[in-house]
Amino acid sequence: MRPQVQTQIAWPRPGKVIIGLIVANVVAYVLQLILLRANQGWVVDLYLSPAGIFERGQVWQLVTHGFLHSPQDVFHLIFNMLWLWLFGSRLEKWWGEKRFLWAYFVFLLGGAALTLLVGLLSKTAVLSPLLPSFWVRPHLGASGAVMGVVASWGLVYANEEMHFFLLGRMKGKTFVLIIIAIELLRALSFDGVSSTSHFGGMLAGLVLCRGLWRPSKWQEIFRRARLQKQRRRVEHELKVLEGGKGTRGPDGPPKGPDPKDPKYWN
Repeated sequence: MRPQVQTQIAWPRPGKVIIGLIVANVVAYVLQLILLRANQGWVVDLYLSPAGIFERGQVWQLVTHGFLHSPQDVFHLIFNMLWLWLFGSRLEKWWGEKRFLWAYFVFLLGGAALTLLVGLLSKTAVLSPLLPSFWVRPHLGASGAVMGVVASWGLVYANEEMHFFLLGRMKGKTFVLIIIAIELLRALSFDGVSSTSHFGGMLAGLVLCRGLWRPSKWQEIFRRARLQKQRRRVEHELKVLEGGKGTRGPDGPPKGPDPKDPKYWN
């Protein structure tokens, strides 16, 4: 009999920053529920909304919204913290505590920035019918920062295989592509989840991990593209020159001399 191969799913050991962020989110959520139960309506001013930022100048929403979650759905908090634990623990060890903490807030602000940008676009005549309430709609949750962590994990461990519960074993980059596809479907659906925060966090993860925030990186990208274009042009010119040396065949481009022809050796 063949021995049965058992797949073990090991949860990584969280570091100090991961534990601190999880505790902060849980405490903030409990306080949020208590204040809402006490009819403290000012709590909603801590949620992120384009109207709150641009009309009332409530800039603290850029950070506070990332520590509050849906009062109607406790799994909004639970799944965010589970994903932060699962994908963030290894990144914290890879980057170090300080760099990971800075990255977390960069992802959080990236999600908020894209949400505000879409909010401004929702005021235009083109998108206003498609996003009628986006300007005043509240956005809350750590999802933007967490999705930035997930995207960064997929970039750092792109070729590493891992067992993803019901999905089986796959590489990190494959898992991230699946997550992006799911987010695109959710963005087109009538789900109340803030997809703009998710995509903003993932874009921030891409920018941070690939060094796209540095001007020298963009110079390198443009220089590489220019050299690739020159290379293709030179290769094309070489093919034209090499093809022009022979005689044109009946069914194709010019062909060189045939070594089997006796005249080839004279």
